[in-house]
Parts: sequence; C-alpha cells; structure tokens
Amino acid sequence: MTEEQLNELSIFALRELARQTGVYAPTSKKKGELIKEIIEISEGKKKPYVAKTKQGRPPKGLGYPLVNVLMSNNNSYSNFPKFSNTITLNQEKAPFNYDDIKTLLGYVEILGNNTAYLWTIENYNYYNFYLPMHLVNEYNLKSGDKILAEIESADTQIVVKSIFNINDCPILKYDKDKRKDFYNVKNILPKHILEFNDEKFNQFNFKMGENIYLYGSNNNQNTLTIIDLLNSCKIKRKIYINISLAEKNKLLIDNLKDSELFVSNITDSIDKAKRIVALATERIKRLFENDEYVLVAVDDIMSLSGIDDENMPSIKNLISLSKDSENAGAISLFAIMPADKSINLLEKLADKRIKICEKDLLLLD
Repeated sequence: MTEEQLNELSIFALRELARQTGVYAPTSKKKGELIKEIIEISEGKKKPYVAKTKQGRPPKGLGYPLVNVLMSNNNSYSNFPKFSNTITLNQEKAPFNYDDIKTLLGYVEILGNNTAYLWTIENYNYYNFYLPMHLVNEYNLKSGDKILAEIESADTQIVVKSIFNINDCPILKYDKDKRKDFYNVKNILPKHILEFNDEKFNQFNFKMGENIYLYGSNNNQNTLTIIDLLNSCKIKRKIYINISLAEKNKLLIDNLKDSELFVSNITDSIDKAKRIVALATERIKRLFENDEYVLVAVDDIMSLSGIDDENMPSIKNLISLSKDSENAGAISLFAIMPADKSINLLEKLADKRIKICEKDLLLLD
C-alpha cells in the first residue's frame, strides 16, 4: 500500500495492520510513526518485530487478518469461529482484549423484517453474525455487498461494530449516494467475447451476457468441466454456486481458483440453502453495479429446483441475471442442466447449449 492509502485508514485499522506487519507496540505510536514503520517493514528496510511471549497478542480464532485484505488481492481466509449458522443470536461469546480489533470479511444479507446479517464462509460452511440496521442505513448497504467489518462481543452475541471497506472501496472514499442500480443499467445484445486460456472453450465464441447451458450425465465430470471453465476464463470476477455439497465433491472444488463460493452442504436446511442462493444473486448484482465483468457458474440447476417451490423463484431470479452493457460490465452465466429432463421455461433463455462428453465438448442444436 502507498502512504496515501495508509493515511486513509482509521487509527484503529492502522494499528491492526501495523500489528500484523510486525510493528513493535503499535498502540503507543502516532499515525505517522505507524505508517512509516509499516512501509519500512514492507520494503524490507526494517525487520518485523516478533514477540518472545504471547502477552499482548490478540486472541486467536476470531478475526480475519486485516493485513491480507489491505496488502494483497488474495481474499481466501480461514479460522472463523464455529458459531451457529441459524438466525438465532445465541452465539458463543468470545474473549476480547482492550484495543484489539477483530475483523471479518463477508456478505451483507438484509431481510424483510428489518434485520440484517454478515455471512462469512469457512471450509465450505457459511456462518452469520448480527449486523445492526443503523449501519445498513448509514452506508446505504444492500444485500450482496461485500464488507470488511470490525466485530465485537455484545452480551451473548457477536455483532458488527464498524465497517472499514465496502465492495473493495475504503470507507473514507465510499459515497453511498453514488450507488448504481442493477435494473437501471441499459442492457444490450451480447457482443463482447469471453476469453479463455484453454482453446477448447474459445472455439464456441461465448459472449458476455449470455446464458450457456451444459449437459452431461456424469456429475463429477460436470463439476470438473465447470471448474475448468472458471479457472480458464480471463475474467477477474467469478461466482461458483453449489447447494448440494458432499464430502466427495469438496475435493473437486478444492481446485477452484480466484472464485467466490456460494455453497451449501447437502445436509443443510432448505432455508439456509435458499438464503445462500439469494445472497449469491444479490452479490452478482452488486458486482455488475460496480462495472465488473462477472462469470457465474451454477452447479447444478436440478439441485436448485429441489429447494424451490413450483414457481421456481430462486432459479428464475438467478437465470435472468445475464446482462451485457455498453461500457459498464456484464454478467455471463453457465449452468449445469439435467441431461434427461428439460425445464422448458429455462430452455427458452439458453443462448448456447453444450454437451459434456468424456474428453470433449460438443455444441448442440
């Protein structure tokens, strides 16, 4: 990070970054001193301080290291607490030391009953934390926003206390009044070509803003193909959706690179699966509103139909997202479809149909 970017951080965020970087006694230093030492350590001009004892260190097992968010593009994370993933707020109380900041990176969910949550993922499991509505209103948050937040222990629950970053924008640069609306961006006929590192995908001339349906009779091969497609695509923003995870296919998903996962275990409740799909749908909209090009992979439609009612609202909302714009982003969707059962309503939205064979892909129609 540059000196200018560091100056934008609050003193609390800066202290946490300094602690993670290896600055000695960050709480005793002024903002300018912290910035100077962070830069010196990052450039190798000064060695990071390593404590000889555990005294003064923040408790483990709760926070996402802020330094990873601020100083790299790698948003993978682990070591979240094993709190309840239900909507109840009887969550385990965690210890907090004075002046220690605990941070989480996750997605905003706003429900119709004037309540909100921050969802985080660890080892293919989602957990939620209470998000006060005054923060939702203060920053004009929407479901699907990705935020870096400070959390605290309040009575018997873990709650979001403050927000450092919204959709990769530092809070000091964030303007809540300049947010775009997904439905107000004019759609155009798809014309921008998706590019892949693997020529087996380039041969089909897939376009941004298209719905591409994939048909295969082997579930493992289907998953491997769509993972290969995601990894090969040159688009930065990628979303993978799967609400029927079992232990055997988690090994396959381990091969995914640089994708945001919206997944649910096959043993999870239908309500949780529905909420995760809705969260993914809203996340895709937020990315598009930020002028991003997004590739969405749904693995698979039949699993989604198992959690939907007969009108298929979750599937309809997701499948209808595909969109291209003149200069401000696009959404392309690839979905594994049932090989032996046509869903007529969805078939009408297909731009291309691809058959997954053992070692090849074939264009249908």
